[in-house]
Amino acid sequence: MKKITLLFACIATLFLTSCNFTEEITFNEDGSGEFIMNYDMGQVMSALKEMGMDGSKADGEKKKKKEVIDSVIYFKDMLTEGKDSIAQLSEEEQKQIKALETVVMKMKMNEETGDFNFGFGSTFKSLEELPQVFEKIEQAKKYNSKDNPQADKISESAFAKSSENMLEKVDYKYDGKRFSRFLKEEPEAASKEEMESLKSEMEEMGEMKGMFEEMSYSLVYNFPKKIKSVSNKNAKISNDGKTVTLKMNFMEMIGSPKDMNLDVVLED
Repeated sequence: MKKITLLFACIATLFLTSCNFTEEITFNEDGSGEFIMNYDMGQVMSALKEMGMDGSKADGEKKKKKEVIDSVIYFKDMLTEGKDSIAQLSEEEQKQIKALETVVMKMKMNEETGDFNFGFGSTFKSLEELPQVFEKIEQAKKYNSKDNPQADKISESAFAKSSENMLEKVDYKYDGKRFSRFLKEEPEAASKEEMESLKSEMEEMGEMKGMFEEMSYSLVYNFPKKIKSVSNKNAKISNDGKTVTLKMNFMEMIGSPKDMNLDVVLED
């Protein structure tokens, strides 16, 4: 576990920003579902390995068994474990924390293959609850980072903030037959300040700048029925016909968010 903590700290030193973001929604038959924002940092894992910062031993020495993690952490379980401490809080604070019961944190790491991704998400009864879901996820991140300053750096990075700002501009509709992702208002280019923060963060990474320039933002939407058509020409439908994906360069997405709009029509 110490090795994992060290690895996480090393990645945090790199601002934990060189990752690919995935916005994923999975729908059930009744319109309920789960939203999760996933951070894929496999590229960082590979970079750390090349730099000798992944904790591996030098050539010729005995290799330790590579760590493999595939876990799902439910906040309701964390709240149950910390119920005594929570009981000491004010009634309002207890209410806010209790609202996080539906939040889930997923983490997968395989040192052998160089995979490392984790995400925060929450279930919802209908898409109308998504604004509350986003708020819960942000609160859960803060709650989790109290004992994990490395995780807190993810939320503080310019790239993470940009992805959060993007979600604030997006709206969704779903009636069981048609799904739409669209901007709430006429798209505006990212502010000069926001773009400068992003570019500044890239410049600070020196040789890893190229990795930042290749960062992506993906949409993954899973439906209970097969997809009949999708409006965005760059979107792809899975082999089973129930998932649509759309991937775009992160910086290009920030500059032209309307290119991530799409309408999905499901089969009867």
